[in-house]
Amino acid sequence: MALGTALLYAPTLHFDFVNYDDPLYVINNFHIRAFSWESLAWCFQSGYASLWHPLTWMSHMLDFQLFGLRPGWHHATNVVLHIFNSLLLFAVLQRMTKAVWRSAMVAALFAWHPLHVESVAWISERKDVLSALFFLLTIWAYIRYVEEVKIRNLHHGSHGLHGFDSLSAPSDGTIKGSARVARAQSMVKTDSSVPFYVLALFFFALGLMAKPMVVTLPFVLLLLDWWPLGRFQMLNHGSQTAQYGEAPQWGEESRPITLRLIIEKIPFVVLSVIVSIITMRSASRVILPLTQLSMSNRIVLALLSYLRYVEKMVWPENLVVVYPTESHFLTQEVMLAGLFLIVVSVVAIRLCKARPFWMVGWFWYLGILFPVIGLVQVGAQAMGDHYTYLPSIGIFILVCWEACDIATGWANGRAILAAVAAAVLAACLLTSHRQLQSWRNPVTLFEHNLEVTPGNYVARADFAAFLRDSLQLEQARQQCEIAIGQAPNFAWPHQVLGGVYYLEGKFTEADVELDKAMKFDPGRLDVHMALATVALARNAPGEAAAQYDIVLAAEPVNPQAHCGLGQALAAQGKLTEAEEQLAEASREAPRYPEVHFQLGVLAGMKHDPAEAIRQYREALALQPDRADALNNLAWILATDSHPENRDGIEAVKLSTRACQATHEQQPVPLGTFAAACAETGSFDDAIAAAQKAHDLALAQGNQALAARNLELLAVYRSHHAFHEK
Repeated sequence: MALGTALLYAPTLHFDFVNYDDPLYVINNFHIRAFSWESLAWCFQSGYASLWHPLTWMSHMLDFQLFGLRPGWHHATNVVLHIFNSLLLFAVLQRMTKAVWRSAMVAALFAWHPLHVESVAWISERKDVLSALFFLLTIWAYIRYVEEVKIRNLHHGSHGLHGFDSLSAPSDGTIKGSARVARAQSMVKTDSSVPFYVLALFFFALGLMAKPMVVTLPFVLLLLDWWPLGRFQMLNHGSQTAQYGEAPQWGEESRPITLRLIIEKIPFVVLSVIVSIITMRSASRVILPLTQLSMSNRIVLALLSYLRYVEKMVWPENLVVVYPTESHFLTQEVMLAGLFLIVVSVVAIRLCKARPFWMVGWFWYLGILFPVIGLVQVGAQAMGDHYTYLPSIGIFILVCWEACDIATGWANGRAILAAVAAAVLAACLLTSHRQLQSWRNPVTLFEHNLEVTPGNYVARADFAAFLRDSLQLEQARQQCEIAIGQAPNFAWPHQVLGGVYYLEGKFTEADVELDKAMKFDPGRLDVHMALATVALARNAPGEAAAQYDIVLAAEPVNPQAHCGLGQALAAQGKLTEAEEQLAEASREAPRYPEVHFQLGVLAGMKHDPAEAIRQYREALALQPDRADALNNLAWILATDSHPENRDGIEAVKLSTRACQATHEQQPVPLGTFAAACAETGSFDDAIAAAQKAHDLALAQGNQALAARNLELLAVYRSHHAFHEK
């Protein structure tokens, strides 16, 4: 199973990052670029990306320290975790049930099912495979705890759950009774089950810190108490409890032990409640209000999702990364979904004694999926294949155990069952391999999404964002227009189109589209950030500052907003206030390259070239190919009035990299290269570069820059370098 899983996912070692969350989580996440106490503190305090999963951030942070931005190694971490989860699932099920082949089949389905490709092949879904690891380790530790409790009870004839019974002196006050209490207290102190209980709590806490979706694990543990652990059985006499895999017997004396089993889960529930509160606060800005999606629509979507996920487990086709929220539903499908849930739930409850795996498997699926079923709607996505990573285990258990029970009544049942199992696993491997290819890079992923769901306006807008970021502006505009035609009131394509207009220099059109995005989704802070960026570009720093103030009022700890506000204040000549904002941004995010770049610009405005050089070097250490930082540092090294600050040879190297980064199509880096060449005495190269810079500036309509390059040409033709005064 491990080898098959490794071979299945081996192609991901050559896959790229994708445009869904990977830039936000890894590529552009400057917080993970240092492994320090400050960075670790950020992991716990941050609501970055409207999420709270500190252990996942630490995982990405460690990957970055080891592998940088080489995506194959980030993929490899996900694959290794998935392999380990599959083996751990087998070990846990086999230990609980003593059913080797059924446990192996469940684990193999988990390892190879196409629905799980998304959780493994998507780097940003590290939270799935990481939280699953600690979810399963929690169950393993809990099993060991239960085993120790049962051994202890067998040795001492106790009916209760050792460690959770009240110890009190008998009413007769006899010495014999006191001795019994003393022995009982001694047993508590030496109880070997306690370390495993504490370990289970510890693993559960780690799972919650990897992905809060595992908050329903206490409910799962209660299901496992029913079957296969058999802890609900309580006989009238003796100390025996149900053997593994046996259906429990519900008697009159079951009530006390049921209460004790529930009390036993209270520490787990407390952790779940705490993390749920933290998560809701972190995600409060991206939770859709009822005015945008009514509760009745959410309930309908939840019913449909429960049915559709099962359908995709049985017949995994048309799998995509984004399933947009629907507003119109077929009455027949809604009724079918509701009937399906009711019927299967009733059957599971009716079979709770004869076939307890029905109740455990079905309610495992319902319970673990509940936090993400859509009653609390985050964003425009109705479903996600990655949500099934853990819930699907319940369906796999139900199907595998039921299939074995059915096959035992057939002639040659074992041979038939083995053949069917082999065929199912082969189909899973082939389908997963095909599904995996769509995750090769952003283009293949978007093409697959739109091929499978042409009306998927969310995926189309995301594709437009990718095209915009790749500077394929005309294609991005076309995709935005199609998405807007499909969903006119959806904010995201308007925001993307505003970004396209901004990159084209059409600032008025950009403001119009961004205002539409704000109208359709007023809570989007990133739209305010985009409006501020456009305002700075059209030389309206006061408007930009107002937009940044709105963002900081809602989110005081936001280094991007502090940095942008500092830039806006500097543009207004408020250098002291600008420095305060930039210092705050630097304190919040010491390894944010934009902060160091803006501090370099500010130092230049304050005529402090030494500080400007230091800040530009800091920015380039974090972002080596940043063209504007390369250009500005090269200009100072080539033209500063203080000889001790000049270094013509380094200036040539830096300006050459800046020209390469802009494909020699921007006049400013070419002008800087000319000044650097003149500083080293290469006047022919300086004249040629300055002439090209002049021609490009003229072609772009920048008359002032063209005139400036003409002045510098005259200096270089006289065989003099240019130095600032």
